[in-house]
Amino acid sequence: MREEIIGYSSVMGALHKSSRLPNQDSYLVKKFKFGTLLVVSDGMGSHAHADAGSKAVCRSVSRAFQLWWEYGCDDIRLLIPVLHSVWGMDIYPYAKNECGATCLFAFIGVKGQVYFGQLGDGSVFYDIGEGISILKDKNDDFANLTTGMGNLRSLEEWTLKSFVVVNQSIKICLMTDGVSETLIEDRRTDFVELIWKKMVEKTNIVERNNMAYKLLSGWKPVNSGDDRTIISYEKR
Repeated sequence: MREEIIGYSSVMGALHKSSRLPNQDSYLVKKFKFGTLLVVSDGMGSHAHADAGSKAVCRSVSRAFQLWWEYGCDDIRLLIPVLHSVWGMDIYPYAKNECGATCLFAFIGVKGQVYFGQLGDGSVFYDIGEGISILKDKNDDFANLTTGMGNLRSLEEWTLKSFVVVNQSIKICLMTDGVSETLIEDRRTDFVELIWKKMVEKTNIVERNNMAYKLLSGWKPVNSGDDRTIISYEKR
């Protein structure tokens, strides 16, 4: 049985504290019999129920994956319409344009399947034995940075990737833009490598989560007023 090393945390940004708004980020780490699911979501601050929207994203990705997997699908593109339908029901009675939220997910199957998905901003970094890659760079679709659940124009706005990993280690880091947008661009991979290294040094998930919380709580770069959420994962 290969070891999974997971750590995660979310903290409210200074702007939301001063405005007495809730943390509009949400996250989910869930282990199924068929794999492990990681999700982060950032509610769009201009929407009245952004926090409800991001929480619904996490629940909906989980429910959609269970249904998708039960049907024996291996095409990640078939998950997306299901996810949007479930999310639309989950936010009821709120309207979609009141609950906009981004969606970033990673799923690591027990048989070596790895699936990534991203809608909106934030970052998904991964290393499956060939060096660090980023799922979607912010320059890939500059005009659509605010795209999310609730204002999607086309399913083509999703960025999706899938891999089959046999014996390689798998490293993943999901973060909302409260983290990713404050990183120095040419130091982003250094930051992610450091996160993975520090997580391995901790002996249990409580210590890893505490480390992530302290890191995010002490975040002091310029423009750091947004909520901040991160999930670190390694399978080796």
